[in-house]
Amino acid sequence: MKENYGDKIMEIDLIIKIGGSCVSNKMLLYKALKTKVPEDIKAALKINQEAINQIAEEISITYSSMKKMIILTGVGSPGHFTVLKHDLHKGNNRTLEQHIGLLEAQIAVNRLRQTILEAFLRYQIPAVQFYASSMYESDRMRIITANTNNIGKFMGVGMVPVISGDMVPDISMGYSVLSGDQILADLANKFNPKKIVYGSDVDGIYNTDPKLDSNSQLIPEISRNEIETRIEEISGGDASGQMKGKLTEIKNLLEVGFKDIYLLNLTKKGILADALTKGNVPFTRFY
Repeated sequence: MKENYGDKIMEIDLIIKIGGSCVSNKMLLYKALKTKVPEDIKAALKINQEAINQIAEEISITYSSMKKMIILTGVGSPGHFTVLKHDLHKGNNRTLEQHIGLLEAQIAVNRLRQTILEAFLRYQIPAVQFYASSMYESDRMRIITANTNNIGKFMGVGMVPVISGDMVPDISMGYSVLSGDQILADLANKFNPKKIVYGSDVDGIYNTDPKLDSNSQLIPEISRNEIETRIEEISGGDASGQMKGKLTEIKNLLEVGFKDIYLLNLTKKGILADALTKGNVPFTRFY
């Protein structure tokens, strides 16, 4: 049975997640945290404008045939750096210093949100920004209440809701990280998309890390029955659990009946539209 937290379920065309790895270099994140050198921090916080423009163009092409869509955006290295710097992922420690750190995280993520929205404007995607901090409440980093009615209302008049990971109230921790992947799972349960896309900077799931192993092989399809094995093979490391967290949320979606779920390289030209129609480009499909 699909959870809906009291909201009415409707059906839409697509939910797409722009992963943080698509719009920033998360490999520089831990170096900056370790060295605390200004140049390293600047590099970690840098937003990939070229990739964002490419992604906006891809989504605009898809929007021409799939009007009812929701876009999730990762917070990338700007968001993860500030979250880890101030231990926000551990919850509220009731200090002014950490509260200011949360403000710093919001500012960093808002810069990324603004850059993405400006790219959507250039490519005439009628986007409207939503903030998870105003919509969700968690308990130990899991959603317990949500109010997503206005998302449906904006889609009803032809707008494309955009929402990203955020810090949200948490009844046990004071506040906690709510990942974009968890938000995606919640919105999928409410709005019943025909297709779900996780956009990354890799072509899909590999048998080994393709960034470290040149002989790594893409896994084109992963069934509900074998995804648990894949999760056990992957270890996570950033504020949202990295790929392991993503696969866990995909597993949960498969268990409630979703079958057209894709993980693909959103930074490559033509991949998104081709994967959703012809299906002859490299990606991993979950079913």
